[in-house]
Amino acid sequence: MSETTKNTKAKTTNLPPVADKHKVSLVELIMILLLVGLVFVFIFGMKQLRVDKEAELIAHQKFQAVLPILQEAVDAAEEFRRNDDFAEYPFDFGQLNMVSTDLYTVESNESGEIFLQTDDFTISYDGTDYFFVVTSREGFGKAGIEVIYTLSNRSYRVEDPSPERRPTIKDEWLPQN
Repeated sequence: MSETTKNTKAKTTNLPPVADKHKVSLVELIMILLLVGLVFVFIFGMKQLRVDKEAELIAHQKFQAVLPILQEAVDAAEEFRRNDDFAEYPFDFGQLNMVSTDLYTVESNESGEIFLQTDDFTISYDGTDYFFVVTSREGFGKAGIEVIYTLSNRSYRVEDPSPERRPTIKDEWLPQN
C-alpha cells in the first residue's frame, strides 16, 4: 500500500457513547420549582380565601342578629323621651322597662349597672352621654369590639382594639338611616 492511501484513511477514535438521558439544567430545575410553587400558592390561597369568606359570613350573621335587639332598646329610649316631661332620654337602662326574652337576658353587675346579654354581645347604656354600647364577647369570635350608637346624633361608630385580627365588624354592616 502506498503512503497516500494510508494517510487518507479516516482515523476512528473510540468516543464514549452519547447518553440517551437529557440532563436537567439548573435553570430548568428552578423553573419547575417556581411553577410548582405557584400552583401550591394558588390552591392553598383559594382554600384560605374560602375559609375567610365563610368566617366573615358567620360574623355578619351574628352581628345582624343583635341589631334588632339594639333597635328595640333604642325604640324604648325614644319612647321614654317622648313621654318624659322634660323630653330627656333615660338616665338608666332600668327605665327602659325591657324584660328578658329568648334572644337576650336583662342582667346587672355588682355596681348595679343593668345591661342586655346575648350569646355573642353585651348591650349597655350610658345615661350621661346617651349612647348604647354593643360589645362583642368571645362567642362572636373576638371580644372587645364596640359598636357605639349615639341617640342624639342617631349615628354609629365602631371601635375595634385590634382591627387586623379577625373577625371584625365592618362599617358596611351598620344600618344606614
